[in-house]
Amino acid sequence: MGAAQNGHVESMRVLLDRGADLEAKSNDGYTALIWAAYSGQVEAMALLLDRGADLEAKNKNGDTALMVAARNGKVEAVALLLDRGADLEAKDKDGNTALIVAAGNGKVEAMALLLDRGADLEAKNNDGYTALLWAARNGKVEAVALLLDRGADLEAKNKNGTTALIWAAYSGHVEAVALLLDRGADLEAKNKDGYTALIRAARWGKVEAMALLLDRGADLEAKDNAGCAKALAAKQAEMDAQADAAQAYRTATVAAMAALEARVKQLEDLAQLL
Repeated sequence: MGAAQNGHVESMRVLLDRGADLEAKSNDGYTALIWAAYSGQVEAMALLLDRGADLEAKNKNGDTALMVAARNGKVEAVALLLDRGADLEAKDKDGNTALIVAAGNGKVEAMALLLDRGADLEAKNNDGYTALLWAARNGKVEAVALLLDRGADLEAKNKNGTTALIWAAYSGHVEAVALLLDRGADLEAKNKDGYTALIRAARWGKVEAMALLLDRGADLEAKDNAGCAKALAAKQAEMDAQADAAQAYRTATVAAMAALEARVKQLEDLAQLL
């Protein structure tokens, strides 16, 4: 496996000729092919496949060689695996496809190749995340742009009803928020808790995202399912906390200065006695 990961093809050939187990796995369930794909060692991958390596073998997380190559942006490795017939829609234990993991890591070239070969743009993982949702949540702006250019659903929602815009605002990814709004994302979309993008940004103190959303006309009085105008309440709480912290600092500073002055006075009095 180490030879495959590092692309030592001649060593691999010797080992295979001596009967090395093609499907031996590491403690994490990585086969030699998965390790080679992880590192983008295309020549090593080709040798392993020519010798009969299992194209769809999975590690303990359920990742195939295609998934690890896509996640790491190893475009030549992705191309080779697809040429050899790798399953575009294979899923890991969380239900992620190669496109979803590539999008979540912003691997735009790998994403483009997967899409060109027919990857499902709207495939969802076990929690209902599409590639667009993961890219927006992680602030991968170029990935978001590519997915939108290819026709991704702007208003796709995960199981909690959260859209890409809400996720981008929640995470404070201002560029992603701006891009989604420019492409027509629903500013007032709500998840199952009734949170809009503004409420989400406010609850997590994402001030720049709040400012952008307000500039674009977000409803300052939008309420969640509990009937609370969380956007204002959260911001006010943040400002109150900052004011309290500043006051506490000033109080502590004054007390410390008073104690220091008293100590200096004691030392001066002592010096006079001496």
